Amino acid sequence: MRSASRERQKVWFSRKTEKQDGIDTIEVYDKPAMKLLAVSVGTGFPTEIAAGIVPDYDRTVTSYDKNFQPLEGDVLWVDREPELDEEGNIKLEDDEATPTVPPDYIIKRIEQSQKSLTVKYRIVKIGGS
Repeated sequence: MRSASRERQKVWFSRKTEKQDGIDTIEVYDKPAMKLLAVSVGTGFPTEIAAGIVPDYDRTVTSYDKNFQPLEGDVLWVDREPELDEEGNIKLEDDEATPTVPPDYIIKRIEQSQKSLTVKYRIVKIGGS
């Protein structure tokens, strides 16, 4: 029998927004939140493949905490950890817009139901093909 508590890894979530600075648009990252979640190895669950569904995501993150609610478009660090400053904010390069360790995934779609205890986040690799 599989244990959900044994298949967890650190996943960092942050919301990326944009703000105007004169004529420039600057990306702003919120303070990241770390959760221990189950992360799939790849795409294509057997039920989806049997139904003829072509996956448009790279991996799936599964959460059992309905109180934690990231949004579509939030960025994630799955295969690496963000570099944080003393206050817990994301450490940025000299241009003050680019993280020293950029996020590697973005949430494409969130799947949940009202009665289910699980929430699935379909994630896509940033810069992937």
